[in-house]
Amino acid sequence: MACILALLAAHAQASPRHAVIDPLSPEQRRGFDAAKIETLPSWERHFPIQGRDYRYRILGAQPKSAATTAIPTLIVPIRVNVPDKAVVFDATPIVAHIVSSPLFSPTLAGLSLQFADAMLRAEFPAAPRDWHTLLMPQIGPTLDVTIKGHGVRVIPSASGKVFGFIRDSHAVNSAITRFLRDHPDPQRLTIFITYNSVEDFAYGYHSWAWADHTRRAALIYMYASWLEDVDDALRFPSPDAATLSHEIVETIHDPLLTSRTLRWGNRFEDNRCFTRLIEVADAIEDAPLGIVYARQTAFKDGRPFAYTVQNAALLPWFTRESPSRAAGGAYSFPDPRALHKPAPLDCVPRISP
Repeated sequence: MACILALLAAHAQASPRHAVIDPLSPEQRRGFDAAKIETLPSWERHFPIQGRDYRYRILGAQPKSAATTAIPTLIVPIRVNVPDKAVVFDATPIVAHIVSSPLFSPTLAGLSLQFADAMLRAEFPAAPRDWHTLLMPQIGPTLDVTIKGHGVRVIPSASGKVFGFIRDSHAVNSAITRFLRDHPDPQRLTIFITYNSVEDFAYGYHSWAWADHTRRAALIYMYASWLEDVDDALRFPSPDAATLSHEIVETIHDPLLTSRTLRWGNRFEDNRCFTRLIEVADAIEDAPLGIVYARQTAFKDGRPFAYTVQNAALLPWFTRESPSRAAGGAYSFPDPRALHKPAPLDCVPRISP
């Protein structure tokens, strides 16, 4: 058992915990105009850093409006069947927990806001009171995926549950691609979720795909894992809503992978250069767990429950504003203590092995 856990931990450290999948080649990306694509409503803003122009695109309506944008959100649970080991990882029963979590329901701390909406309100505190971007959950059909042989490493947990390390990520991702192809709706956000199992290259990712061959409409989607009661198999507390919160706030702040800034460094890895994309949760994911995770209380099975969410960097961190124009001068959300100042203007290049 110890040997298996050591192998899992080593693999997890060597692989990204979250990912961004760009459907465009570098050449296609240079000619891509997000404003001309039929998809979920969004808006764009430019900002300068050291005389250079950058921009970000955010789902919803402009913060100067008093509009509430309701985004239809289809939650598709994935059932991973491992017949060779007589194990099934079925996300269907926990969809109710997802819907009642702070990601879709108000918290019990006096905030009548969803998690991502509250983050946007923190970034634009001067917006009209009626300005909101809300995810409206719909429950989709269960997506069955069968993986044979050594495609899933199954690890028992002291809770009696098991954790699945999906080495055959192609099986899951192919099923997601087929679902999007068979159910194209550019006016809907689609969330694919696994339960107590993760793909070997990422605990979650966000992306988009063309709705059809005309390449005029885009389907925005994400994959995330929901982990409960498998702490000893993971070697850290099972983060239930954390991965999904990570992907939701990143999708809202960069739906078509066009939100770009000056290259920034990983604050928690000696400021080593990371990316130019504005990926709000990636900026904190490598911090100690006490900084990565926050708790927000909502209902679960009709009772108050402290869900785990992930802290994320606010836009002023990426735009290098000092002081921050976010509420309370913060650079991170929901815990303003996670980041104390904006990203440095320079990062440390990674040294190739």
